[in-house]
Amino acid sequence: MLHLPEADAALRTCRAAEAADREIRHLLAYGREFHGDRPYKLEPLAQASGMTPSGIRTAYASSEIQTVARQIGRARRPPLPPPPAAEPA
Repeated sequence: MLHLPEADAALRTCRAAEAADREIRHLLAYGREFHGDRPYKLEPLAQASGMTPSGIRTAYASSEIQTVARQIGRARRPPLPPPPAAEPA
């Protein structure tokens, strides 16, 4: 079998990038679903991750939420109630 150092390096780099992406999704899930009484706001998370605020909402799925819950040993924070309706002027 032919050994190509460049191919090995490319494969290692690809795996490292995939691991970094996975870690970012877990951190976003933690920040939005588990942190304190309120989720981290979208804008700071977007700036920190290089995503858009709308991208943060879809960056992680239930599988990432379940992984974080297992890792930290607790359930996610209950959802916030909807804001009160504005009163007519």
